[in-house]
Amino acid sequence: MNLKGFSASQLKQTIDDGIASKEETILVGLGVLFEEYYNSLDASSQMQFLQSLSKLL
Repeated sequence: MNLKGFSASQLKQTIDDGIASKEETILVGLGVLFEEYYNSLDASSQMQFLQSLSKLL
């Protein structure tokens, strides 16, 4: 809910700050954002997303 209404540039700044600071409270919030995004995708898009993520690991 803390991110509701954020623009793309505000989201980018929040994500970049969270990653850079490694503060768990911010990273947990990003996990919620990840969950919302993932759940918004259809099955095919989820698989494409997961394949992209797996290449990073």
